[in-house]
Amino acid sequence: MAYEKDIINIIQTDKTQAAADFSRMCELIQENDLSYKGVYVRSLAVPKLITAAQYDEICRFIEALYTIFDRVIEQYFADEHYRRLFDFDAALEALILSADLAGSGGPPYIPMARIDFFLDEETGAIKMCEINTDGTSAMNEDRLLGEFLAENSAFQRFIKDRPHRRFELFDTWVQEFLAAWRKKTGRTENDALPRVAIVDFLNVGYVTEFEVFKTTFINQGMDCEICDIRELTYDGDTLRSKSGMAIDAIYRRAVTSDIMAAYGGIGPFIRAATEGAVCLIGDFLTQIVHNKRFFYILYHPLTDNILTGEQRAFIRRHFPPTYPLTAQTLAEQEVFAQRADWIIKPCDSYGAKGFYAGKNETDGRWRELCEAQLREDYIVQRFQTPYKTPNMDFSVSAEKIHEYANLTGIYCYNGRPYGAYSRLAGGEIISTQYDEKTAATVLLL
Repeated sequence: MAYEKDIINIIQTDKTQAAADFSRMCELIQENDLSYKGVYVRSLAVPKLITAAQYDEICRFIEALYTIFDRVIEQYFADEHYRRLFDFDAALEALILSADLAGSGGPPYIPMARIDFFLDEETGAIKMCEINTDGTSAMNEDRLLGEFLAENSAFQRFIKDRPHRRFELFDTWVQEFLAAWRKKTGRTENDALPRVAIVDFLNVGYVTEFEVFKTTFINQGMDCEICDIRELTYDGDTLRSKSGMAIDAIYRRAVTSDIMAAYGGIGPFIRAATEGAVCLIGDFLTQIVHNKRFFYILYHPLTDNILTGEQRAFIRRHFPPTYPLTAQTLAEQEVFAQRADWIIKPCDSYGAKGFYAGKNETDGRWRELCEAQLREDYIVQRFQTPYKTPNMDFSVSAEKIHEYANLTGIYCYNGRPYGAYSRLAGGEIISTQYDEKTAATVLLL
C-alpha cells in the first residue's frame, strides 16, 4: 500500500498532467481495441505493484497448490468411486478419461491456468477465489496496459532508479506449449515444430488476443492458424483447419461448458482429440479443477484420505468453505439469515454470469435468487472480504482518492507462475457486472 501512496503523492503535485495521462490511457485502450464483446477495459491512475517478497510467497503458494491439483487428478483417473463426487455427465467423463494420463509424461497435468485469489498485503494471507483453466485469458490486457505506463508520468517518476519488471505472457507461453507438446508426444528439440491451431468458438472467443498468440507462434517458427472449432474437418487420420492446414497440436481456448453445449456439432474435433490424432494442449481433464465443485470436493473425506496433513491444512487455510447449493445447505449454513456472508455462483460458467452476492441483495431478493438456483448446478461459498489499496479514477474525480478492493490472478504455464492479472473495484465485489477495473501489474525487484 505504501508504494501506491507514493505514486498518489506524485500525482497530487501535478493533477493536470495526471489527468492528461489518464485521458491518454483511455484513448489508447480504444485505439488498441482493448475490449471484450464490445465493452472496453476500464483502468485506474495507479498500476498494481507487487513486491519481490510478495511474489516469492505467491510462487510458493502456487507450487503447493499444484501438488494438490495433480493428486486429485490422479485419484479421479484411478478411482471410479471418487469420480462420482464430481457428478460429470457420461459424455464429459468420457472426454476427461480419454486423456492418456500414464503416457503424458507425468505432472503437472494442467498446462495453463489463471489462479485468482485475494491477497492480504499486510498479513500475507491468501484466500482462493477461482481456478481458470479452460479459456484462460486477458494476457493481452496486461500486455497493453503495461505498455501504456510509458504515458504515465507519475509512474515514470516513481519508477526512476527503482529496479522493476513487467511480466511477459506470450513468448513464455509458446515455449511452455512446446515443452508440453514434446512431453506428451516424445518429440525432441531436433524434431520438426508442430503446426498449431488456436481453437475456440470464434463468436465468443477473445479473437484480438488470439491474433497476438498467433503472431508469437509464427515468430517462433511454427505454422499457426486461428480456427473456429465448428469448422475443423477430420478424415480419420488428420485434423485440418478450414484452410486445409494439417494440425499437429491444438492450443485449446474453447471452454468445456461451451464444447458440451455444442457437442453434436463439433464431431471432427471431438473424434480427433479422443482418438489421439492431434495433440491437445488443454486436455479435458482440466475440467476437474476448473469446475467449481472442486472447492467443496477438496473438503470431502475421500479427498482428505489421499492428501498429506500439510495439504489438508493448506486447503483449510486458503480455500473458503464451499457447499453445493441445496435446500439442506441453505438451512444448515443459515444462508438466508446471514446473507452478507455468502455468495452463489454456477459450477461451470465464466464472465461472472450467474454470480450473486448476498450483501448486494435484499432479504427477499436473496431468498428468491437462491431458491431459483436449487435445480441448477450451483455452489454457495463463504464471502471473502478483499484487501483494499488507494487509487484514483480521473473519469470520476480528479480529487478523490478511493480505497479499491483487489483481486490477483496468477498465470501459470505448466505449473510455473509467469505473470499476474490485477483487477480492482470500488465496492467489495470485483466482477464485470459491477464496477471492475483492470490495472497494469509491475513487479518491484
